[in-house]
Amino acid sequence: MKVLAFNGSPRMNKSNTSLILDPFLEGMRESRAEVELFYTRKLNVNPCQGERYCTSKKPGECFQKDDDMRIVYPKLRQADIWVFATPVYWGGMTGPMKNLVDRMVPLLQPFFGPSDGKPGQPPRAETKRGKVVLVSNCGWWDMNIFDLLLLT
Repeated sequence: MKVLAFNGSPRMNKSNTSLILDPFLEGMRESRAEVELFYTRKLNVNPCQGERYCTSKKPGECFQKDDDMRIVYPKLRQADIWVFATPVYWGGMTGPMKNLVDRMVPLLQPFFGPSDGKPGQPPRAETKRGKVVLVSNCGWWDMNIFDLLLLT
């Protein structure tokens, strides 16, 4: 099983996000999963330009070739589990994590419809249909602080 994890905290491995994420990933490794961890702070991921190249001109391919998504796309396509870990800042994920998530559009079908019986955007044929895990933390104690993150 291949697990691809992204830590969106700017404090990287010295963060509260890592205090939650690292034991989770260690448990995956103990279960013989192949785990690869990226820190979004270290990735050079340009923002999505919203030009729809990946859905209309060349479906499944982003026109941006000069950033680290060229390394990340093949790993995402082959992973069985995607893990996104981010602190909540001002109601949502960190900026670098948002850039990464926005740039994942080429991995998905260009329509919304049922995916495993749930509404959503199903993956393209070349993208493995796996599981998605969200790990998050926040310094605020009210659970509704995560609402905007969950809507994203």
